[in-house]
Amino acid sequence: MSSLVIDHLIAARRRLLAAILLMLCIHTPTTQSVVADEVSQATAAKEATSDWKKTGWPMVKRFCIDCHNADYQEAEIDLSLLENLDGTDSSSASMQRVLEMVRFGAMPPDDSDLPTDSERKEMVRSIDRALFSVVCDMRPRPGKVTARRLNRAEYNNSIRDLFGMDLRPADKFPSDEVGAGFDNNGDVLSLSPLQIEKYIAAAESVAEKVIIDPATLPQMELSIAPDQILVHGDTRTGSFNGRFLAPDAFAWVDVTVPVKGEYEVRVRGGKTSKGKPKTNVAVYDERGTLVELDDLEYYGGSGRADTFRFHVNLSKGKHRFAMEPLEEKPEGLKIGKTYSKRFDTMDKKVVRDAHERRKKPLKPDRDIEPSDFPFMLRSVEVEGPIKTPTHLLPPSQSKIIRRTASYSRGKWSKVEEAAKESLKPLMQRAFRSDVSDEEVARYAKLVQMMCDRDKSYYRGMQVAVSAILTSPRFLFRVETPPEDWKADGDDNSAPLTQHQLATRLSYFLWSSTPDDWLLAEAGKNRLNEKNMDAVVRRMLADPKSETLSSQFAAQWLGLRNLAEHEADTKMTFKDFDPKLIGAMSRETEMLFMHMVRENKPVAEMLTADYTFLNGDLARHYGMKLDAEEFQKVSLKGTPRRGILAHGSMLTLTSNPTRTSPVKRGKWILENVLGTPPPDPPANVPELDEAKVASQNASLREQMELHRESPSCSSCHRVMDQLGFGLEEFDAIGRYRKMDGKLKVDASGVLPGGRKFAGAAQLSDVLGKTEREAFAKTVTERLLTFAIGRELSPSDRCVVDEIVLGTRPNDFRYVDIILAVVRSRPFQFYDWQPPSPSS
Repeated sequence: MSSLVIDHLIAARRRLLAAILLMLCIHTPTTQSVVADEVSQATAAKEATSDWKKTGWPMVKRFCIDCHNADYQEAEIDLSLLENLDGTDSSSASMQRVLEMVRFGAMPPDDSDLPTDSERKEMVRSIDRALFSVVCDMRPRPGKVTARRLNRAEYNNSIRDLFGMDLRPADKFPSDEVGAGFDNNGDVLSLSPLQIEKYIAAAESVAEKVIIDPATLPQMELSIAPDQILVHGDTRTGSFNGRFLAPDAFAWVDVTVPVKGEYEVRVRGGKTSKGKPKTNVAVYDERGTLVELDDLEYYGGSGRADTFRFHVNLSKGKHRFAMEPLEEKPEGLKIGKTYSKRFDTMDKKVVRDAHERRKKPLKPDRDIEPSDFPFMLRSVEVEGPIKTPTHLLPPSQSKIIRRTASYSRGKWSKVEEAAKESLKPLMQRAFRSDVSDEEVARYAKLVQMMCDRDKSYYRGMQVAVSAILTSPRFLFRVETPPEDWKADGDDNSAPLTQHQLATRLSYFLWSSTPDDWLLAEAGKNRLNEKNMDAVVRRMLADPKSETLSSQFAAQWLGLRNLAEHEADTKMTFKDFDPKLIGAMSRETEMLFMHMVRENKPVAEMLTADYTFLNGDLARHYGMKLDAEEFQKVSLKGTPRRGILAHGSMLTLTSNPTRTSPVKRGKWILENVLGTPPPDPPANVPELDEAKVASQNASLREQMELHRESPSCSSCHRVMDQLGFGLEEFDAIGRYRKMDGKLKVDASGVLPGGRKFAGAAQLSDVLGKTEREAFAKTVTERLLTFAIGRELSPSDRCVVDEIVLGTRPNDFRYVDIILAVVRSRPFQFYDWQPPSPSS
């Protein structure tokens, strides 16, 4: 390793360490801004307090306080704190769950005094105002986004889109931590010393793959002497070991070329008689195809020989060239046509005899009659490839190196000039912004330094690319305002610059770096309210948006956990092929992307009477397909509807040996209704579903006993009903009517008397009555993923605005995505400049 490369690696480490320190300094709230927030909130709280004391608190006291008070805190919730709006911090997860449970109808329980529908709505409005109106009535703050590194998927995709090669170097990185449900959360994307080493190693590896020095490609220079030339027929050996061939004889050589390419073949020899017409030599390949026809002059008997040369394109591997003297050139002989079959049908005896003859030492024969042996062959030489085989160069090479430095007499010239022209476009893409001439010059200097140390221009470009990939400007997404930006009084909300907005868009919708078009739009200041919808629609139409399914949907719905799920294939499910796990995930991802591409209502993800299956998964579901590849399939006439009947969800929420109504119901509460149940009380043991199911009573009957505990009933009353609705599917997603010896009972009743029998009806009930709750869940998850942080109280107000705004068009996916992109948390951020002490 050269000293320059070592210097470069040390500098890369320093840059990354400096970036870590920068991250610690950025977005740290100042005391002044916090005080200003408190004053503003105190003013807004006065209005909310008056409304709460008149309408909200009396209803909570009537319907809820008996079970949720200071002395008896069922589910560890004390609503007495709400009497004077004490402890109503809107970031309290427990208070938000109360609101959602009341809205859903799960609370108050059926065995208590229940509010009417109008009273429930008024109760929800009152709690909502008590918790959130203080924040929502003010101009919402966009929130602070921690400067964050690229996660593994973003790094891989960025490398792919920068260089056009799917190298996946980040597969060797440590796993990314997850925060708020996603692995792009800046608050948990830590940077360890190991991560730094991995970044540097990946940069070096990528640079050596995307640029290759042509001088390092395989080359051959082969000279075949007379004693190594294979012959057949009447031949003699003359002085200087020349091989003399009779008219009916021929010679051949076997060569093995290292790579596909254009090669030069040189045949040295001559005719043996002076004054006669030139001797034509036909050269055939192993198929008997004429590849060259040329003539040789009289060699003069002095050892000198005439030479003719030709170029031929060869594939990698073994080839044969056979040479046959022709005293008269036949009429109509054309290169490229097959004439002589004896070369491709050469029998084993001819080849064996020629090899045996070659083993014997050549003995010069001084009495050779020129008329009997009109052609003398001295040697055959093969050299190449004579041009750099473009197929051996990576496709990225021509994109990166737009101009090559000059090379003459072992020296490179005009290096920095050429390097600047090549590096600037790459740096703009990699850094996701404009770059100054001074920045480009620093990287071009690396190329010049390598050439000064007798390295090639290409090696210098590798070092420069490696330096780019270890720059904090590539590895981190740091959002800082322009130098001329000034805060508006106490409001430190800074708008994203055009290039920062392009970066947020691309990592939201593509999990990758912006492309040339998006950066160009940013450079023209076209990422504005007028053009934003068109920009987003174009990005969603791009194949790169498929990462929304593999990155966003897979994490939101828990599909990544499927790989770790272990069904009992030894005893319970012996015929289950673990390879189906991948197909199950793909089914759900494809349905999600179909919803996005077609701008479907979010509720259709629950009620869709179609899905996407391949042959294996269709057979697992008991269905038939005409082809094996994934395709859209109708579910009409089957008990399946939407994602609740997907093998992915059904398997993920099961135990290794049997189903789990609790896990399935909890999954629906979390991922569909957005009301995750609280953790079970510490003094109540978890239900062992596998154990109770082995007793005489059904699983449903045994779980009724568990719900007798007051600490469990409030959550399990709804959660279990949801899970029972999916009992007609077993632990690996197959339809069933019997659970062992007992008939499956998949009926249930949801709050408000909403009855269902089976998964299809459950999906239909949820799709019709919980459309808005599901839309809110989708919006919360999309906004969290889009901005890369956990949602704040003011973000909750934004979510409500998006849900309200998309309600008239039935809460469609693209409409929600467009609203997320237009939202204040997406387009702004709270900027807190580093304090002087830092």
